[in-house]
Amino acid sequence: MTVVAGKAYWAKLDQAQNPFDESKPRWSLDVSLDANGVKAMKAEGLTIKDKQDDRGKFMTLYKDQFLRNGTELPKPRLMDSQKNDISGTIVGNGSDVRVSFTIREWKMNNKEGKRPVLKDVQVLNLVEYSPPDEFDVEEGYVGTSNDTTDSTSSTEDSDLEFD
Repeated sequence: MTVVAGKAYWAKLDQAQNPFDESKPRWSLDVSLDANGVKAMKAEGLTIKDKQDDRGKFMTLYKDQFLRNGTELPKPRLMDSQKNDISGTIVGNGSDVRVSFTIREWKMNNKEGKRPVLKDVQVLNLVEYSPPDEFDVEEGYVGTSNDTTDSTSSTEDSDLEFD
């Protein structure tokens, strides 16, 4: 097993998903690599990506939720710097992480290669995810707190007889 450190981007660690093929959900994240990380990954025979964006040189690591035979795999462990379970935490872009993975060799259509298989993620510095907010506060209607009473029922209707 190999461990690499870097910054996390596009982390999907709570729920497995695959926008390219919904029938093959997976947990995934991109990890940006420093010079030492790039050197270590190349030494393992892995391909480094560079899309000329915030990620710089990075690798995409993923783990499928199911094997081909339908067996469900456990999700990657997500832990803080002290190895406490932080499952359910949304890891925001730029979070400092350490990621463990194994290397899987593959062959398909007369091609072959290696890819990292995500195992666990340790968050050293969490950048909290905040979804984009495209609205400004405006003058106008202000709702009340969520009232759980049923506004459609009335005691006045309780004495009505139905045939």
